[in-house]
Amino acid sequence: MASCWVLPGQRLTYWRRPGPSGPSPPAPESSSLRPSSIRDASRRHFYSDLFYGWAIVAVMWVVNFSTMATGNLSFGLFVIPMGGDLGMSRSQLGWAITARRMAAGVSSFVVGRLIDRYGPRVLIPVSAAVIGMGLIFLSRADSPWQVIAIFGLLGMTGLAAPQNIMTSVPVAKWFQQKRGMALALAATGLGIGGVFFLPITQLLLDHIGWRSTWVVMAVVFMALSIPLSAVFLRRQPEDMGLEVDGKRPVPARAGATAPSSPATEETSWTVREAFRTATMWKLLLAFALAGLAQGGTSVHRIPYWIENGFDAQIVSFSFAGDAGGAATMALFAGWMADRVSIRVIAVGSFTGLAVAMGLALIGRNEYFLFSSGILFGLSVGASMIVHSYIFAEYYGRTFLGSIRGIVLPVMMVSAAIGAPMVGYIHDGTGSYVSSWWLILSLNVMAALIISTATKPAPLLARVETPVL
Repeated sequence: MASCWVLPGQRLTYWRRPGPSGPSPPAPESSSLRPSSIRDASRRHFYSDLFYGWAIVAVMWVVNFSTMATGNLSFGLFVIPMGGDLGMSRSQLGWAITARRMAAGVSSFVVGRLIDRYGPRVLIPVSAAVIGMGLIFLSRADSPWQVIAIFGLLGMTGLAAPQNIMTSVPVAKWFQQKRGMALALAATGLGIGGVFFLPITQLLLDHIGWRSTWVVMAVVFMALSIPLSAVFLRRQPEDMGLEVDGKRPVPARAGATAPSSPATEETSWTVREAFRTATMWKLLLAFALAGLAQGGTSVHRIPYWIENGFDAQIVSFSFAGDAGGAATMALFAGWMADRVSIRVIAVGSFTGLAVAMGLALIGRNEYFLFSSGILFGLSVGASMIVHSYIFAEYYGRTFLGSIRGIVLPVMMVSAAIGAPMVGYIHDGTGSYVSSWWLILSLNVMAALIISTATKPAPLLARVETPVL
């Protein structure tokens, strides 16, 4: 009976057991079978099978985490101290967010195309350096126009804007069948970053003031985002000789046709083709309404609770729970997106935002503060996956950056209008009640519209269908 010893990378060697015909050959050297050698071989085998796309996800997680230091979620904590020190009204502070969003919308036309062509390896480090320096300049601002101008600069980079395409589009290009989970894992960096930076920001504001807090956040952001991005990011799997989802090509037998994988069957639409579909316009309208609503709440939710008598530190902790809920739901929504229609998740997200605003309207104790915040965070977490996933799912990955680069301005303009709109209503009425009812209604309308936005028919099917 034949026996063999083999480790990965070794040549297969056979010999016989001892028998009457003669002595057995010498056994292989014992050093080659030491436990350490087996562990090293297993480790090499593991790393050779690990898809590089997951390294992209890990880096984007860190980048998303670090962007929460730039005031995406925590700016509401700066509203009262900055407004009092610089003499800025709520509407003026709202215009700072408007400048950030508007600039992000304008720059996304270029950023989307640059991502498709060159990838994020250079774009993210350069953008992060500009943002870091901008935050340091913000710490020296002494007039409203300087604050607004600096926030416009932050948005122009495309990285510090909500729903930024610089971290989501590259991840979507590396995955198809596992796209939902990959996007979800990267997006949890936003939620966990919020959990971490919100209470830290409030603690720094209480002890060193808003100016020094911006400097600390700038240094942390640059230290986390620049080195990893410059070293590890790549544009797409094909640039490294890999396939989407880490699939390995299966060689076809002579005379046989190689089976096609689901990744190769994905239809990629050009920008012109995508905007000829009714689905695209439904998505634009739904996201514009939702953006108007979320833009109005991004700045003013924290001041709303503080004005209702809640301690600022308690509010910051409740919003940390908000961010934690977003991270948790992003994971679940990403898992669900690979299994159910993304429209179901979108409708649930916008409906949850409407209910969260209803809880804020009727709430007068800490139970409503935390329940509204957690539900808001859960809904935002689902919304992050919807924005990142639905365009890749409906229109493919080849021109994804260019398509989202055109879609994003619509979302950013509507969100930009939302912040000063709520500020003006507050300055005129002395409360946020009317604004909250408006935002609730906008989310309900967005849910109804996106429920009808079905996936467009594949291009070939549309070409072959006769026009009557």
